[in-house]
Formats: sequence, C-alpha cells, structure tokens
Amino acid sequence: MKQTTIPSYEAMKRLTKSTLSSVIVDMIAKYPKTGSEILFIWADITKDPELNNIRGLELTGALIEEANQIHVKYFHLLKTRIGRWNNHKCIQFIIINLNPSVGWVKDMFYDNWVNDALPERYYFEEFEVRDNDSLLEEYVQGLEDLPEEEYKRFVSNRWDYSDIPNQLIKYEWYKQCILDEYEIKPGDRAILAGDPAWEGKDSTVLGRMHGNHFGWWEEYPKQDPDLTGDLMANRAKEYHIDDNDVVVDPIGIGAATVLRLRNHKGIEPDMFYAGAAASDTDGLLALFNKRSEAHWLLREGMRQEEVTFEHHASFQKQVLAIKYIIDEKKIRILGKKEIKKEIHESPGHVDVAMMLVHKHYTTAAGLTSALLQQQVKRVTGAQLLTRAQRERREIIKQSSLGI
Repeated sequence: MKQTTIPSYEAMKRLTKSTLSSVIVDMIAKYPKTGSEILFIWADITKDPELNNIRGLELTGALIEEANQIHVKYFHLLKTRIGRWNNHKCIQFIIINLNPSVGWVKDMFYDNWVNDALPERYYFEEFEVRDNDSLLEEYVQGLEDLPEEEYKRFVSNRWDYSDIPNQLIKYEWYKQCILDEYEIKPGDRAILAGDPAWEGKDSTVLGRMHGNHFGWWEEYPKQDPDLTGDLMANRAKEYHIDDNDVVVDPIGIGAATVLRLRNHKGIEPDMFYAGAAASDTDGLLALFNKRSEAHWLLREGMRQEEVTFEHHASFQKQVLAIKYIIDEKKIRILGKKEIKKEIHESPGHVDVAMMLVHKHYTTAAGLTSALLQQQVKRVTGAQLLTRAQRERREIIKQSSLGI
C-alpha cells in the first residue's frame, strides 16, 4: 500500500488541489476539519483467518483495491461494517476495483452483468483504455505490442483471458473443486508437504492433505530452514502423519530442512526430486520428469473433480498461470522462472499442492493408474479415447509434424 495505493491517493489530492486537507499518520489519512478518516488496511486471510483486522470497524463505505487478490469473505463481512458512521451525510457503499480476472468478482458481478442478472443495488462498470482521454494515441498504439493474452485482458477487457491453449488448469476446473470447509474424518490419510525458502523474496509454504482434500496453508517469509524442519515435525506429530508422508523439496534450501528432520527430529521424509524420471503410466502419458507428472496429476484430479481444496488467492493465481509445452514428444511444465515472471511471485502454494497430490495418487493402491485409466474405455476389445486423451495425442501429433 505504501508503494501503490497511498501514492495514488496523494496524486489524486494534488490533482484536486486538496493537498492541505488531510495528513497521513500510521496508515490513516486524517481530515482535522471534519473528523473523517481514511483507513489503509491490509487484507490477507492466510495471516488473519478470522478477519479480525476489519471486525469492529465503523465505516461509511469501503474500497477494495485489486479485489481478485483477496478472499470473498472480506466483501461479505464489509457489508456488515458499512453504514455505521455519518450515515446522514453519505449513503453506505462498497467500491471494488480490479483488472479483468477469473475469481469471485467475475462470478458475482461480471457474469451476472453479462446475463442481465445483477442483484438489486449491485452495479458494474467496465473501464476501457480509450475511456481515459488523457492517454496519448502513441501510448494506446504501443499497447498493441503486448502478448496476446495480456492485450485481451488489460486492453480488450476479456474476462475469459484464461482460455489459453497451453494452460494446464482451467478456471472452471479450479472453481468446481473449491471446498473451504472440510471436516477431517478418522480414516483420512494425512500428508504434509513443504517448500522451504529463506533469505530471498520467496516465502516458505506448508500444506496438508487429509483424504482427498488439501489446503491448511501456512506461509512464512524469511524463515530459517531449521525452523521449518521443527515446524513440520510438530505438524506431523500433531496430525499423526507417517514419516514417509512428510514430503519436502530437498533442492537448495530444502536440504537444510531435510537434515533438520532427519538428524534432530528422527523423521526420514520423502524427498521430492522434481527432476527425477516420471513414473510408468502404461504409455498413456509421456511426461518429461517427476515435476511434470505431479502437475499433470494435479490437473487430472481437478478436471475430474477427484480432489477438493481450500481456496487461496495465491494458489488460484499460481495454478492458473501454469503452462505446458511439448518437448521431445513429452509434456513438460514450464519452470518457476516463467511463472514468476508472469505473476511476480514464486509458485510456492502450487508446488506444495502438486507434491501432496502426487504423493496421494502414486502411493495409494494404484490411484494413479485408476485416475489415468478412467480416460480410456474398452469397447469390444478396442480403446475409446476420451476428449482429454484425444487432445493430448493431437498436441503430440502436431508437435511431431512441426505445426
């Protein structure tokens, strides 16, 4: 907010020649003459699952900036907090800003607007690049050099921009698997996975899977990898997780976490080597390595609604950004660098998710084979290919022909 929202607020004050009307103190813009205040408040459900950060506020109205990055629970709770201050002078309101994006705002506002079904007192307004009459024509023309997906999203206001041919997971599959409330059952197998980080910009991310449901995300910036090992050991003990169901990416910083678990906690974790060879899947899928296999199993689990998960804004952003290519007639998931370049964050949540799902499918009574063989039906001794399998074979065929 200090780098984006507050500078925008200050710029608007200069444009409206109201620079002396307020002063910012401790993330609050105070207006001495009227007693009004503008509160700049963060909204991160992973750090504040009960939304205590906004409970108890007495507001006239609220503005949610980049609404696609927060949980819909904030919107619903804010509806109970507005209209509690100075009502006689200003009607209560909530304003939502965002770029075209898949998510709850699209479901609630855009889709209903397109279908002429907006609820009473809801309003939707699109803002296109040419609605800004202060932009130079040269700037508008320069936008035509953007990649196709970005041009459709940011310039043409294409809310379905996620329909990218080589996108691994579609938003519709993501949406159908969301289950925010899951009650752990006594017979559920529990799996724990961790993607350790340390001094850089990336955060350590932990997650669990119980039965076929994953989530319970934990995120820790700049956490010592030894502390990550201690934390994972505590979680394993708390949820009765077998040593071999504790999964860690051991490359780089993760090696320290593995050593901590092994030497100080007596836990021999399962080490997920992303570059290792993929499992044998009866020739149904040709996958580049173990990382590609894990992502593809995550894809198939979501596409066929065989897994559910707790929604998280970062997980959604990351999982919808994953793309794949055909490399030497094998399906390969693009690397972390490509994902970080597009979404400006490390895919820690999706890395944890694919490790959990890979462990779930590859170690439980042939679940991998069952999942993949669901795509093949035998009719009078012949194979009838599903749409998904036909699509994959067509991709490989086109690649081999150089198309």
